[in-house]
Amino acid sequence: MQSRTYDIGFKTNFEHIIPNSDNTQKFTILYTHGFCSDPWGRKPEEVKKWCATHHVPFYRYELAGHGSDKENFEQTDINIYKAQILEIIDKYIEGNIVVVGSSLGGWLSLIAAINRPNRIKGIVGIAAAPDFTVEYMKYITPAQREEMQKFGKISYPGQNITFTITKRLIESGNENLILDKDVIDINCPVVLVQGMQDVSVDWHKTLKLAEKIKTQNVKIKLLKNANHRLNEDSDIAEILSALDTFL
Repeated sequence: MQSRTYDIGFKTNFEHIIPNSDNTQKFTILYTHGFCSDPWGRKPEEVKKWCATHHVPFYRYELAGHGSDKENFEQTDINIYKAQILEIIDKYIEGNIVVVGSSLGGWLSLIAAINRPNRIKGIVGIAAAPDFTVEYMKYITPAQREEMQKFGKISYPGQNITFTITKRLIESGNENLILDKDVIDINCPVVLVQGMQDVSVDWHKTLKLAEKIKTQNVKIKLLKNANHRLNEDSDIAEILSALDTFL
């Protein structure tokens, strides 16, 4: 594991593996993790194993303010995460890229494909959560809204963790909305893996996302008993099956 300081001023850990093989694939899997998460859990580990099996270069990284940089979390926002992934694409990965994005990472995958269409050749969205900042604001109370205006942040209870939601996160999210567009200008193949028991991302939203993406090559894998984590053996199998379509 190595660390890197990005142009945005944040330093986080990353891993970049390029197989030394005559059979090495001519694209890289770029794994982008979720909000208040990291790229070292089961899903990215399984994706890494898949890459090793199929001789595919693999890149994973911590979002600014996450993992080893979590003490700086409140100084980050969607624009920071956007700048970070675009810098990685522009400076640190050569050739074609398939982005595997979990939750917030799914949103960033879509942003990357819109902004770097010549580099992004595919997306696998794992419980992709575009525009999730809008959803947060639907559920906060008037008292919380006042607290955010006064202090610049609030505590927001999740399933297994209490999130800190900052005003700058919400405002930057509003600058990067995707689902408010009639057509999302993405032309590469997209596979969306979504659990129907996900309480963080309503699966109907995934249908809406698929409908708006411009390319005709959009597939949805709806997993009836899966939740937002998509961490069970059967969930992982569906994610890896989605990756198989890019070989």
